Amino acid sequence: MSLKVWMVEIRAPFLLLPVILAIVGGSLALFDGYFDVINFLLFTAVLILLHITVNTLNEYYDHKTGIDRVTRRTMFNGGTGILQAGLLTPRQVLNMAIGCFVIAAVISVIVVSRTDLILVPLVVLGMVFAMFYTQIFARNMLGEVAAGLGLGVLPVLGAYMVHNPVPTLPCLALSVMSGILTFNLLLLNEFPDLEADIMGGRRNLVIWLGTKRAAWLYAALTFSVYGILLLLVVLRMLPPLSLLGLLTLPFAFKAASMAFTDPRKSASFLQGQKANVQLILGTQVFVAIGLLITFLLVG
Repeated sequence: MSLKVWMVEIRAPFLLLPVILAIVGGSLALFDGYFDVINFLLFTAVLILLHITVNTLNEYYDHKTGIDRVTRRTMFNGGTGILQAGLLTPRQVLNMAIGCFVIAAVISVIVVSRTDLILVPLVVLGMVFAMFYTQIFARNMLGEVAAGLGLGVLPVLGAYMVHNPVPTLPCLALSVMSGILTFNLLLLNEFPDLEADIMGGRRNLVIWLGTKRAAWLYAALTFSVYGILLLLVVLRMLPPLSLLGLLTLPFAFKAASMAFTDPRKSASFLQGQKANVQLILGTQVFVAIGLLITFLLVG
C-alpha cells in the first residue's frame, strides 16, 4: 500500500473544499476584527478529517452495496476504483474513516476548550452528518440537505465562531451561500448515477424529481447564490470587493446549461460538472479575497 493509493482513496483534490470553507469563515472573522491562528488551523484540520471520513465511508458502503460496480467512473462519479482493484481492503478503508473521525473528535474537544461551549452542538451535528451521510441521509431523501449543512453551512459558521462565538448576520448569510453551493455540488453529481443509486437503495432528489426538474432546481439555486451576494453588498453587510465572487458567473451559466443535457453523454455533462466545481470553489475564494483585500486596505 502506497501513499499515492491513499491519496486517491481519500480523494485528496476534493479536500480543497473544507480548506476554502475554513478560509471563508476565517476571512470574515478577520474582517470583523477577530482572528486566532491556532483556532483557525485546528478547526481546518477538523474539517479536513471529517471530509475524509465522509469520502471513505461513502467509498466503503458504495462498494458493499455494489453501486460503484455499475456506475460509469469519472473524476466525479463511480468512486475511486481502489477497492474494486484490490489495492486496499474494505476493512482498511473503514479503519481510515473511523480513525479520522476519532482524531477529529479529539481536536474538536481542544477547539471547544479554547473557545466557547456554544460550539458543541455545531460540532456534534457536523459529526453526525459525517458519520451517517451515506447509510442514513443519502438513503432517505436527505443526502443533499445533509451535504449542504454538514459540508457547507456548519463549516463556515464554525470557522467564524472559533474566533467570535457570536455569529453575525453576514456570517449566517455566507454560510447559507456555502450550503447552497455544496448542496448543488452533490445534486449535479447525482445525475449520472441515477440508475446505480436506485439499484443501491438510495433515495435522492434526482430520483424523486427526475433529471429535468432537478436541473431547474440546480439552476435556480446556483443563481440564488449570486443574488444573496449582491443583496449583502447592497445592504452594506459585505464590502463591495466581495462582488469578486461574481467572476464565476460564466461557470454558472455553463454548469446550468449542461444540467439540462443527457448525463449519459459523459463528455458534455462532465464539462458541466467541472464548471460546477469551478464556480463552487471559485465563488467562495473570490469572496474571501474581497474580504481580505478590504481588511488590508481599511485595517
